[in-house]
Amino acid sequence: MGRLAWRARRAVLVAACAALVVTGCAAAPSAAHRTGPAAPSASRSATGPAATPRQRAVADAAAILTAFVPPPGARRLATAPAADGGWLRSPSSTLGSIALVDDVSFWTAPGQPQAVLAWEAAHLPRRFTPADQDFGPPSWDRTFSLAPVPGVLDGRDLVVEVVAAGGGQTAIRVDAQVAWQPPRAAGESVPSAARVVAIAEVPGLLPGANHPPAPVTITGMAVVTRLAALVDSLPLSTIGPGASCPAPLGPEVRLTFRASPGGPPLAVAQGPAACGTILFTVDGRQQPALELTDTFVSQVLASAGLHWKLT
Repeated sequence: MGRLAWRARRAVLVAACAALVVTGCAAAPSAAHRTGPAAPSASRSATGPAATPRQRAVADAAAILTAFVPPPGARRLATAPAADGGWLRSPSSTLGSIALVDDVSFWTAPGQPQAVLAWEAAHLPRRFTPADQDFGPPSWDRTFSLAPVPGVLDGRDLVVEVVAAGGGQTAIRVDAQVAWQPPRAAGESVPSAARVVAIAEVPGLLPGANHPPAPVTITGMAVVTRLAALVDSLPLSTIGPGASCPAPLGPEVRLTFRASPGGPPLAVAQGPAACGTILFTVDGRQQPALELTDTFVSQVLASAGLHWKLT
């Protein structure tokens, strides 16, 4: 499953919030969100080797926002324009990450919305790749993406939304959205006391699923160390609590690390869980979910010398 596998659209969020009016709606909360004019230029320290992923995301979002090319006759606004009926007060879509910077600017420009959006698409720097788009009325939007920075910046998008503002004018909302990869805390890892790992297949919910093979217990330290390192190498999942993810239907693999055979679990990793995650506990305490990589399950089976088919 790829990074940042979902992008929440405003129409979906409105429906979800209506259904969750009692408990509230918290789809894709931003760890850093600024509105109004673009942030001041980031200092050199925010992009150097010592900068944190969040600092790099802040600097990158500011740079992405300045890549927007104002159409001829465009005028920048301090806040969302009132003439559009409030349609641009929130982003049309948001990267589904709890570690997100969203810089935004507002503009008006002469012309019809679709023509203005097409002009922008033709004049953005070529390093941006056209991605998702949504068609109106009342609004039209297009996402333009930059390649992620592996292990640092998971998503880098410029989202341009346009809506008719009357009088031959188009109102424009520009969002620079950058999601960064938070580091794992030192305690969120398999304890070094682990000397045994038990591997089990957890049956899925699909009808007609095969009976799982018997669990396997491994005491060879080379394999135990390799599997612990594999779990510890997984990045934190940044999928927000508002993500609408279906329950996993297929089988899962569960790794239980112990200090000795029959001893209490030191750490348990199980997945694929909802939203492409691995659920992880240490000493019985739930840890932040980890992100399932495309090769995690196959690496587990290969390291253990198992030929299970998880279907």
